[in-house]
Amino acid sequence: MNARLPQWALGALSLLGALSLLGLALASSADAQPVATRQTSPGGLSFRHVHMPEDTHQALGFAWRDGTSIALPGKEALAALAPALMMEGPKGSTRSAMIEDLRDLQAAINLSAGPNYAQGQLVAPPAKFGAAAQMLARVLSDPALPEDRLKDAQKNRALGSQQQAQNAETLTQWMLARHILGDGPYWRFLGAVPSIYEQVTKADVEAWRRDVLVRDGLVIVTAGPMPAAEVGSEIDRIFAGLPQSGSVSPVPKPVMRSSGKLIIMERPVVQTAIAAAGPTGLAITPDLARAEMAVQVLGRAFTGRLFRAVREKLGAAYGISATLRPVNADTRMLAIASAVANDKAKAALAAIREEYARYVAQGVADDEVEPLKTVFISSNADRLRRASSVAGVLMTLTLQGMPDEYLATYDARVRSYGRAAVNAEIQAKLQPPPLTFVMVTPTAQGLGADCVIKTLEEIARCE
Repeated sequence: MNARLPQWALGALSLLGALSLLGLALASSADAQPVATRQTSPGGLSFRHVHMPEDTHQALGFAWRDGTSIALPGKEALAALAPALMMEGPKGSTRSAMIEDLRDLQAAINLSAGPNYAQGQLVAPPAKFGAAAQMLARVLSDPALPEDRLKDAQKNRALGSQQQAQNAETLTQWMLARHILGDGPYWRFLGAVPSIYEQVTKADVEAWRRDVLVRDGLVIVTAGPMPAAEVGSEIDRIFAGLPQSGSVSPVPKPVMRSSGKLIIMERPVVQTAIAAAGPTGLAITPDLARAEMAVQVLGRAFTGRLFRAVREKLGAAYGISATLRPVNADTRMLAIASAVANDKAKAALAAIREEYARYVAQGVADDEVEPLKTVFISSNADRLRRASSVAGVLMTLTLQGMPDEYLATYDARVRSYGRAAVNAEIQAKLQPPPLTFVMVTPTAQGLGADCVIKTLEEIARCE
């Protein structure tokens, strides 16, 4: 659901994706697995450390539990604006000056927030890590928070949201989210309502920083060539200026609806955008990769069943995807997306429906599952070759409460998944047909729509 979404929403969804897929798909052989050890800094902050002596850069990841943008009414844009304002630089500096300094250090700092976590990372060469750590410390504990830059960000993001609404694929994603999630914070979080940006004030950002960016509950991971003792000293330098504790609002869980309707927005577009989705009963466990494998059979690029049905048989589209899309850290929906030729929209809709119904009824075959095991294992081995990626994976595992042995047992776990186990996931956790479909197309005639609208604002009458 992230086609042409605002940049901050893409970052948030990327983060949520990392919390499910990246952390649940790791390296290939036991002797290639990075070994994480539990450490404590001199100042008493616990962290997980992976020593990678051959890497050229040291990576440090950090995160806090944070659902402010979902929990506080009208503050959905806080997840976008607060980290962005923090990254304008510390007091006495500017964003451009900070970027130039980081470039000189060959370092990078990032900070983002989503429905469940605020998260950041620092990457720098070991010889320059201390200087970069000092800069990050100033950003976190003494940010400039220039109000004029906040106003600029509000204006630019609202304008970006309005521009996104001109894109058919984005509209299908927004329509689908609105119909399934309702008119609530999880939908507005995506940025489909431009007015959410003007509701965030500098005082909101300051309160967010005081309540969320604290030492209690801070999750820290590191990977790279520096010894744990050296990294521990830098950790104390970075987080020493933060308050000890704060106040994080309880986050309501998303309520997902499954109507099975076909909703069409009529608009003169070059290609028809099609999106479909349904809730799942999936929990975030060490075996989530089994469900990811099941969905890959359906929607993997070039080899998935939907690609063959829509691209190869109909020639209606260049591609089509099916993914487990994160709504928050604990909730996934099955999402299908494609853009097809207008004159083949009806046939493509029917093909997707038929293929999904066959998939749920018949499940997957051995010759579809077995090759995916190698794909999962080998592709994820590549993700653990660099310290920054290892730190990201380790952070994911830590936030999700995965067992310490997860890294070492991943490849054996994937190889153990048979056709029967994958099919059990499909039967128990994926929604039976019909999925909810939305389309943006020049005319709804002949498509059998349950609801036809002209604008996004009309979506409420399709409930």
